[in-house]
Amino acid sequence: MHNDQATATDYDDPMCSKLLGTAADVLRSFGSAFGDRHLAIVGGAVPSLLVGRLPERLRPHVGTADLDFHLSLHLLDGETADYYQAIIDGLRSLGLRTDVQGGREVKWRWVGRHRGAMVQVEFLCPMRDRAGRPEKPATGTPAEANIGPAGEITALAVGYGHLVPRDTVFVERRVMTSDGMLGYEFPVAGLAPWLCLKADAIMRRRKPKDAYDVVWLLDALGPEAAAACISNSPLLSEELASDVLGQLARLVTDQFRDTASAGPAMYADFLEADNGDARRRHALGTVAAFGKALTARGIKF
Repeated sequence: MHNDQATATDYDDPMCSKLLGTAADVLRSFGSAFGDRHLAIVGGAVPSLLVGRLPERLRPHVGTADLDFHLSLHLLDGETADYYQAIIDGLRSLGLRTDVQGGREVKWRWVGRHRGAMVQVEFLCPMRDRAGRPEKPATGTPAEANIGPAGEITALAVGYGHLVPRDTVFVERRVMTSDGMLGYEFPVAGLAPWLCLKADAIMRRRKPKDAYDVVWLLDALGPEAAAACISNSPLLSEELASDVLGQLARLVTDQFRDTASAGPAMYADFLEADNGDARRRHALGTVAAFGKALTARGIKF
C-alpha cells in the first residue's frame, strides 16, 4: 500500500496471522545459510509481534500487507555475494519482482502475489556514518544503498536505522507457512529502536498510521511495561543512548506534547472518528503516561 494518507478503513484485513505466515515464508526462502542474521522486521508488523497477549479492552492492531526488513551495515559491507543472491533467489522463488513506479524500477521494494494475496517487501538500512554520525539524505531525495554486486536490489536508508541491529529481539509465533503450521522465531526491532524510527517518520512525512502504531503499541504494553522495556534496552548502556533519548524526547515532548500536536491529530485522522477530540486526548494521555513512567525509572530526556 503506497498511500501515505490511508486510514483504518483502507485496511480491509489486518492480516496479522496471515502476514506473519508470509513473513516466515520470506525469511525461510533466504535459506539456512542466511538465517536471521543481519536483519530485523520493522514497520507495521512490529506492534503485533511485540505484544504477547492482547488486553481485552483493546481492539486488534490494524496491520499492514507490507513487510519491512531492516538490514545491518554488516550485511551491506560484507565481501560475499552469497547473502545478496540468497535474498534475490528467495524473493523470486515466491513470485516477487522489483516494483515499478513511473517507469522506474524501485529495487528496494519487491511485489507480487504469494498464496493468493498481494505481498510487498521493502528493504531498509542505516544511513552511512560520517564523522561518527548518521548522514541525512538530501532534501526530497531517498538515499539508496546497493546491497548486491549485480545491482539487482537496493535498500532505502532511514534515519536511526543504525540502532536496530543493537536491539533486535526474537519472538516466536506459530504461524501458517506454505509448508503448514510451524513455530517460527522472528527477528524484530526492539521497542527502543522502533520508537526512534517512528518518531523520525512522524517528523519527515504525513502518514497517520505512524502515530496510530505508536499509540496502539504503548496502549497494548501499558506505560510501565513499555518504560521497563526501554530501560532494559542495551542501547541505553551504549554510546548510542543519546540518540535514543533524543528521539524519545521528540516523541513525548514535541510530537505528542498536547492535543494540538501532530501526533494526536494524526492518530485521530487515521481512525476517522466522529469524536476526534476524545481520540486526540486518548493519544496524548497514552504517550504522556509513557513519558511519566520513563521519568519514574530515572530516564531523563
